[in-house]
Amino acid sequence: MITKQLEYIIDKYKITKTNNIIYGTNIPMPNLILPTPWKTYIKFDESERYFFYFDEFGITIYPLEGDTCATIEWNKIKEFKVSHISILGKMTIKTEDNTYKFQLNRMVIGCHFIKTNTKYLEYNNYFYKRK
Repeated sequence: MITKQLEYIIDKYKITKTNNIIYGTNIPMPNLILPTPWKTYIKFDESERYFFYFDEFGITIYPLEGDTCATIEWNKIKEFKVSHISILGKMTIKTEDNTYKFQLNRMVIGCHFIKTNTKYLEYNNYFYKRK
């Protein structure tokens, strides 16, 4: 499923460098906490799935649902951080106006490109060259 969605994004946006793409989601935040005498219920925002494309100019975010994409240029980014925990990672992007947090999947069963692309991007520091 993810591979077909990636092929669709590559065709639609005419992407030529496909080893710069990884898969992830937003980090859903709790929007309701309801304590009861027996249990505490927590409701989270909806999870959204994305492909992230990294290059020398910035990060382009392609949502899997919808027909839009957004690019955050490196010169607009004040802080960029990626941390890894086992098969998951967290990416934080801080700009002048906002902070964006995403969860990166470092491995998805049946999608060998994610593991390969993640290693490639880690080796190239996600093309982040901030001083």
